[in-house]
Amino acid sequence: MTRNDNFKRSCLAFIAASLFLWQPGIAQEKLDQLLVYGDGFIFSVKEPLGWRGDTENAEKFSANVVLHEAGKPQNSYTGLIRVSLNDKTDENIAKDMAADMHEYRDQYPKVQFRELALNHPNYKSLAEIFYQPGEFYEYVAYVNPGPKRKFLFSVSMNTGKTEANEKELAAYKSAIQSLTLF
Repeated sequence: MTRNDNFKRSCLAFIAASLFLWQPGIAQEKLDQLLVYGDGFIFSVKEPLGWRGDTENAEKFSANVVLHEAGKPQNSYTGLIRVSLNDKTDENIAKDMAADMHEYRDQYPKVQFRELALNHPNYKSLAEIFYQPGEFYEYVAYVNPGPKRKFLFSVSMNTGKTEANEKELAAYKSAIQSLTLF
């Protein structure tokens, strides 16, 4: 990346942060949105209570940002919410979810799926739990910022061999519902 590219990315991040901070009422509120930016995108996500955002180590988890639960090791996949912004090919997130489910079934023939009731306040969203009791529980959500946007959010959380507890599930839903693409 050239020095000019770094300057452009820094300027873009500054502009997005400025726009975010200039919204009415923001100055009086606690700023708890983490700005995440990369090549051609900027988005924000709220750090749930007891969780900490990390963009520096996110690439290790194939994500743009990861949210670590307090007290969990930083290199652990459990107690971790992974948020990725991916290029989308169309508006059909149900087709994307079905493709992921098919891949999981190929890899884990006994995998089961359960719909997870979850709605983003502004974007179309779809969430499922991929699980094999006693083996793994993977929470998977797609959030589509709309047809005028070329990106799709993918948000996942692995809770190991047990279902998410109330605190983990609340953090997962909160993170998803807070996503904003600028």
